[in-house]
Amino acid sequence: MKHEGLIIGLLVVAVAIAAAGLVLGVAHPARQPRVVAATGTAEKSFVPDIAHLDLGVQTDAPEVQKAQQDNSTAMNAVLAALKAAGVKAEDIQTSSFYVNQNFDYSSGQSKPTGWRVSNTVTIRVQPDLVSAVIDAGSKAGANIFNSISFDMSNREELKAGLMKDAVANARAKALGTLEGTTHILGDIVAIVADWSGPSVIYAGAEGLGASSAGSIPMEAGTNILSVSVSVSFELN
Repeated sequence: MKHEGLIIGLLVVAVAIAAAGLVLGVAHPARQPRVVAATGTAEKSFVPDIAHLDLGVQTDAPEVQKAQQDNSTAMNAVLAALKAAGVKAEDIQTSSFYVNQNFDYSSGQSKPTGWRVSNTVTIRVQPDLVSAVIDAGSKAGANIFNSISFDMSNREELKAGLMKDAVANARAKALGTLEGTTHILGDIVAIVADWSGPSVIYAGAEGLGASSAGSIPMEAGTNILSVSVSVSFELN
């Protein structure tokens, strides 16, 4: 009987030690993988095949209803002119609409002077239509010309290819740092991408409206899309 009690006691101690070992094992954090970091770049020049313009109408009036009515009349004329210039209805999208009260602060106090309504749209056209569209919109009453950007219709396809090339460039640099060692490069642990391009042309103080000499010339030229990636690889 004494031997049986001793055996049972030892078993209890063994189980307790095993349980404590499991608890301690769970408490230990997993070993963090060793990594090697590298930066890769890639860029591609392209001739834009689409352009985005942001333009619209701003009207002022003593009464808010009058400002809205004038704006609606002018904006409808601008939209009709844009469509007549070759812009498709599905390529016109409202980008902003504001109704604000105007104030005069010249006397040191805020004195209401009326209301201002602004309505702008973003349109998508072929680059060779940009000058004609700006001219048509200006003649129809558009007095807000915010910006023009040139882009490629297959931008996402270009970005996918550039990302692949940039990561390959980073991998090659990382491999170069391992020359002469016994380490090998493993899977990607983290990646951060920073994109640049294409360019945007912003309107100056006089906007992008038609000048007295005629339509403003606009050239899409050649643009550049580039990416820089910071990649961390597991080190085996």
